[in-house]
Amino acid sequence: MTAYLTGLDLPVLQYLALHRDITTSLSFIGITELGSTVFVCGVALCIGLYLALRHKVVYALALAVSVLGAGTVVLLIKEFFRRTRPEKMYQAYAETGFSFPSGHATLAAAFYGFLIYLAWRMLPPGFLRSATVSALALLIALIAFSRLYLGVHYLTDVLGGLLLGAAFAYLGTLFVRKFEGRA
Repeated sequence: MTAYLTGLDLPVLQYLALHRDITTSLSFIGITELGSTVFVCGVALCIGLYLALRHKVVYALALAVSVLGAGTVVLLIKEFFRRTRPEKMYQAYAETGFSFPSGHATLAAAFYGFLIYLAWRMLPPGFLRSATVSALALLIALIAFSRLYLGVHYLTDVLGGLLLGAAFAYLGTLFVRKFEGRA
């Protein structure tokens, strides 16, 4: 399975680079920023403070577990694997650091994935909850795809990031389940 996935890395990268255009690239640069460390941590901090002020401290702490845990582990894994990014000729803009796993995909899945859980728990059933959950899931997918489209990651980097981020979003939900009744 691993050989199959890594065998797709270069063909996917080449296909997307060949079909890239400037307008779509600029759009995806904007989308990819929604998964950046600065953006995700800034918004997570604001949401965490809001939750704490609303006496939802367990939710705020679980959000921190999801985002900060994912961010820390992704850095450790990057240092362990030290995978180089795709060659410059494939990149729509310069990106630094190691490639595996994608930090943007990891943070997007951890942060927006945990927000999906919060929306499911806090919004009443109906259109607003369904629309919010769908929009957040679409945002995760767009951020992940942007990393491929912009040529700054391989497919396996993004898939690894999504899995890692989803695991930390899930850890956040477990944190809520464990400590919610104790707060």
